[in-house]
Amino acid sequence: MDHHPALPATATRRRHFLRAGLATALLFATQRGVIASSTRNRLAFAVIPYLPARRLVALYAPLIPVIEATLGKPVDIVSAPDYAQHLERMRSGAYDIVADSMLLARIAQREHGFLPIARTKTPLEPILVVPSDSHRISLATLKGKTIAVTDRHAALAVIGLRYLRDHGLVPERDFRIVVTHSHANSLHRLLLGETAAAIVSRTTLKQVDAGLAGQVRVLETLPVGLAAVIYHVAPHLAPFAATLAAQLIGFAASSPAGPAFIAALGDEGLLPVKEAEMKALDPLVVEYYRQI
Repeated sequence: MDHHPALPATATRRRHFLRAGLATALLFATQRGVIASSTRNRLAFAVIPYLPARRLVALYAPLIPVIEATLGKPVDIVSAPDYAQHLERMRSGAYDIVADSMLLARIAQREHGFLPIARTKTPLEPILVVPSDSHRISLATLKGKTIAVTDRHAALAVIGLRYLRDHGLVPERDFRIVVTHSHANSLHRLLLGETAAAIVSRTTLKQVDAGLAGQVRVLETLPVGLAAVIYHVAPHLAPFAATLAAQLIGFAASSPAGPAFIAALGDEGLLPVKEAEMKALDPLVVEYYRQI
């Protein structure tokens, strides 16, 4: 990894501010259209759009210097307006490195040759939440009500909706689904009384504003998934996959900025991804296509 001379504190803060500003601007620009990575001199690091764009940039910006030093090219954080467009842009070759839903990472691997390189130590922990001051809500009382999900393509939504179906609540027959496009939006809609419950994740409650998270409680703990996030790379980066995996895992474990990065995400750390773990996601892929 490249080493750079230390900068004064003011210069360092300015550099970080400019980097975050550029990433934010590019992130919003990509919502209007994406140029295929093969025609760009810069690499695109895409983050699955589970939170508002500015929040995603703040959370994942610490990885940019690591990726740039490893791959030797400038890297920009990008995202899509929703999961469907995220998947389509990934399929079209617009993304080089991706911090992704475990479900979409497996689809990208199976169907488009992407290579998983690291995963969060923290598993995906979907939860069904309700307002903290609601005391008479149960699964049975959700019949005829509305439940918020971030996106129908999200792994936690696929897991959560299957769980509800297995417990006698069939989506769109026994309850209505509202797609909110971010976990924060799901919590806001819930607290405004527009929905009776919301499917989010435990890590979400660590990443959103504490005042917002403190107003909900867990009604049901849903089945756990492999990882909250899986990092993977496009096929053209295959020669660099092992090195980038080692750098990302090492950054999270031992770099000065690693603990703050991991704490902000609530991810505990990063681990290598085993092929058997990815193959074990195939039943979830089948469920995904059944629901979609």
